[in-house]
Amino acid sequence: MAQIASSFNPLTQIIVFTALIRILLATFLNLGNDEVYYFTYAVQPDWNHFDHPPLVGLFIRLTTLNLTWISDLSMRLPAIFGAAINTWLIAKCTQRIANERAGIFASILYNASIYTSLISGLFILPDSVQLMFWLVALHEMVKIVTAPENANQNNRILLVGIWIGLAMMCKVHGIFLWLGFIGFIIFHRRSLLKNPFLYLGIAITLLLISPILYWNISNDFITWKFHSERVTVDEGIHFKSFLVTTIGQILYSNPVQFVIYVVCLTAYAKRKKFIASDAVQLLLWCSVPIIFATSLVSLFRSTLPHWSGPGFLGLMIIAAVYIDFSLNQYSKKAYRFLKAAVLIASFVCVAGPLLIYFFPGTISDKASPETGLNDPTLDLHGWDELLPAFDKIRKDDIANKRMSEGDPMVAHKWFPGGHIYYYVAYPLKMRFIGLGDLNDLHKFQWLNAIYGSIKPGSNAYYISPSNHFTDPKTRYSGKFDIIEKAATMD
Repeated sequence: MAQIASSFNPLTQIIVFTALIRILLATFLNLGNDEVYYFTYAVQPDWNHFDHPPLVGLFIRLTTLNLTWISDLSMRLPAIFGAAINTWLIAKCTQRIANERAGIFASILYNASIYTSLISGLFILPDSVQLMFWLVALHEMVKIVTAPENANQNNRILLVGIWIGLAMMCKVHGIFLWLGFIGFIIFHRRSLLKNPFLYLGIAITLLLISPILYWNISNDFITWKFHSERVTVDEGIHFKSFLVTTIGQILYSNPVQFVIYVVCLTAYAKRKKFIASDAVQLLLWCSVPIIFATSLVSLFRSTLPHWSGPGFLGLMIIAAVYIDFSLNQYSKKAYRFLKAAVLIASFVCVAGPLLIYFFPGTISDKASPETGLNDPTLDLHGWDELLPAFDKIRKDDIANKRMSEGDPMVAHKWFPGGHIYYYVAYPLKMRFIGLGDLNDLHKFQWLNAIYGSIKPGSNAYYISPSNHFTDPKTRYSGKFDIIEKAATMD
């Protein structure tokens, strides 16, 4: 085994080692709220969905072998494979700018970042798939900038259009790649504005994302309305929201890595030439705008820190080149920071599962510790135990003619509806009906096209977990004649 391991180059060793860790974690951790929700994208493919474009669902469909192999691991394989590919991509992109050692440092930074290594590298989210296309597009841009002029430039511009289009078919904020590239061209490479292939590349992107427009025209532009509400500014400045988003960006980046980013950007601002000017300008144009936009919106309303996550890819590359430069020119301090970042990521990988599985009680709000309210660890553990408990109750009900096999499960909101659908209703081949407001149901409103509606006089099941408890008597008092508790499952 030692001889086999020694035959792998460092980059291959990093890819294999980190992939094995992710496979292990994916096998033992249940799916989170967002992950089970995106399973619905695979069950009912469409040109677009309420929240996001369709590619994450298609990749889930691929790795679950067209929904014939459904497990927590198979669901997460797009993220795991994507992280492996991205580790290679960011290394090669950095290597093109600097050297092989800098590429290794970039691959380490990628796998030490909490966002790229775990949030999008382990959990199955639109980000998990988008980052691959984001990095491929960035790699092609770097080739355009660093290669001799006209060296396959036209073909590479067309490829940029393809990769950005696919990135946008995962999450629409992939548009920041075009904004960054065009910003770089205007300020640093105006000659490209005369190249017709630039506009052909943009046209290719527009063609690839046309299904999003087609679907929204057919659905009253519901996606635009939903996302516009998420970024519409409220009255006044929300310093708390800004602080939460900023801290979240630092934590998701890995606090030590964030310090590295600040140090290397400060060095660049002081004109320490550790990286080619055109390359760093391109990376900054493709990084800073999305980070700045997320931070700006957070001043006026609540945002999610991972919105800016792809923007840190460019900073990783700059930081990797700076670490390589520091080892040659200054001291090993930057290298020690790199090792500290790896230690923090390793701690999270070990401490996270231990907290989820072995922490006594819950880490919920102090006001209701017995319910687990707002305890995120409960979303990743224990759901697979729900199926056998509920199946027994249901079989007893059917045997005693209290319920029939055709009676559905109902849910009023996408969470915890996603967990109940994935872990209970879908395996039992039960009808699952979203019964509530569109803004609560999201994709489950469209899933009703598969499972139908509840006819007057029909019965239904409703499961309400303690950490997201909603009393069905309050929620459905006007829709059912009798609402009674069938059982409590521990």
